[in-house]
Amino acid sequence: VLYIGDSQSEGYLGGIIYEHLKKVSQVPKIKLIGVGSSSPRHWGDNRSSKNSKWLCKRSGRLNNKSAVKMKKVICDYSDQKPIFTKLNENKSDLVIFQFLGNSMGFNESYISKKIGNLLGALADSQQCLFITSPPYYKDLVEKNKLRIKTQDYFVKAIGNRCTIIKGVTEETLKDYAFKRENFLGDRIHLSKKGALAFFDMIKQDLP
Repeated sequence: VLYIGDSQSEGYLGGIIYEHLKKVSQVPKIKLIGVGSSSPRHWGDNRSSKNSKWLCKRSGRLNNKSAVKMKKVICDYSDQKPIFTKLNENKSDLVIFQFLGNSMGFNESYISKKIGNLLGALADSQQCLFITSPPYYKDLVEKNKLRIKTQDYFVKAIGNRCTIIKGVTEETLKDYAFKRENFLGDRIHLSKKGALAFFDMIKQDLP
């Protein structure tokens, strides 16, 4: 399994899903890379692009280790292929993507293109799972409206290529988002309790 994502994957949620996958006997090898503030545009653009260059300057999670410098993990090569294309050269049986928030504010065409870059690097034989992040705390009303809109763009762009686990649903908007303990102080990122609660909602759809 190859699993890439943003700050939610870098944080508690990524760690919980990683440990879950390790316990599943039919998953012999897992690679998780989570980088805060990243989105499909950073992973799927050519290495010469400003998006990829930005990603290479970051630190993030590598499996169960945090604050790992990405330059050594995902950017230490000379050609200009997109970072995800290089990561996917071994054609993992399953690829998990976890993104949403850092694409908010971009239009549908742009998001579709950037997601298309990622999905275009997959072989027909590879299974794909796309997890979108849950909503923010309930008082961030306008941001949650934009989150819903952005998730709609994601779903259209992904189509039937990947199994989609939606983080923003009627259930999460009415229940999950109303619990302050599910979020860190910024009301955006998940607390450990929030990550566990979200994991409980989606674990039946994970391997």
